[in-house]
Parts: sequence; structure tokens; C-alpha cells
Amino acid sequence: MVKSMKLALMACAMSLAMLSALAAYAQNPAYACTLPNGDNVPILVDTSLQNVAVARRNAQGQRTIVINPNVLALFQPATRWFWLAHECAHQQLGHTLGNFGPDREQQADCYAAHQLVKNHHLDANDLRAIEEDISKLGGDTKAYLPGPARAYAIDECVVKAVQEIQQSQ
Repeated sequence: MVKSMKLALMACAMSLAMLSALAAYAQNPAYACTLPNGDNVPILVDTSLQNVAVARRNAQGQRTIVINPNVLALFQPATRWFWLAHECAHQQLGHTLGNFGPDREQQADCYAAHQLVKNHHLDANDLRAIEEDISKLGGDTKAYLPGPARAYAIDECVVKAVQEIQQSQ
């Protein structure tokens, strides 16, 4: 009886610690998404989300990014940054207004890759990690390229971003 009570108390303490950590992350995330007009997009936590993250716009038009830190934790750190940049790209490109499909996902992938390169948040090791993680993913033909094809497309976007940045200097 005492042992089961100790286990229950430990489980409660761990749950409270996890909720506290999630609340702290939601209040002060390591990543920020800023729109071209300077508005910040709030990053919210939803552990029931069946995805890494999603860019949303509510009925009042407020933009948000919702993340599931449990799913996000399955990926390498560089890929986590990429997912956040990808969802921010959807917001910056206005993709939260419908018409979803592979073209929108590829646009968000390329925009995210370009922003990460431009802001010096992506090096060769990061790109390898992103390609490794994304290559393992399946594809939903309604929205995403299959993992290996998507990883290759992201690599092409990075090469293009590096060339564009070098030409502008």
C-alpha cells in the first residue's frame, strides 16, 4: 500500500513537472515566428495534436502555431528547428487560408530552408540530420512528398538559398 502510494505521488510529481515545463515552453519558446509586418505568431502547446506542429488561423483571424512537444522530441534538434521554421513559413506565406497541397508544403519547406540558411541556423551537419529524419517519413500524396523525395527537395532548396545569398553579397 505504501509502495503504491509512493508510486502514485511520484507519478503526480512527474506530471506536474511536465505540465510546468510545457507551460514554460508555451510562455517562452526558444523559437519565435515573426511576420513581415513585425507581428509575432504565438506558439501554443497541444499534446493531443496528431502531428509535429500546425499553422492555424482562428475565426477571428489570429495566427498561431500549435506544437506537440512529444512528437517534436522524436526528431533531432536541427529537424525540430526546421519544423518550426516550416510552420512559420506557412504563416508568412499566408497558407493558413485553405488550398492545402504538396505545392504549399514544398513552398513552406523551401522558405523555411532559406530562412534558416539566411539567419545562420543551418550548417551541413544540420542539413544531414534533417535529411535523415525526413527521409524516414512516409508521404501523403494530398499534402507531402514521400520522405526521401522531400529530403532531396529540401536539399535543393538549401543549395538555391546559399547561391542566392552568395550572389547578393
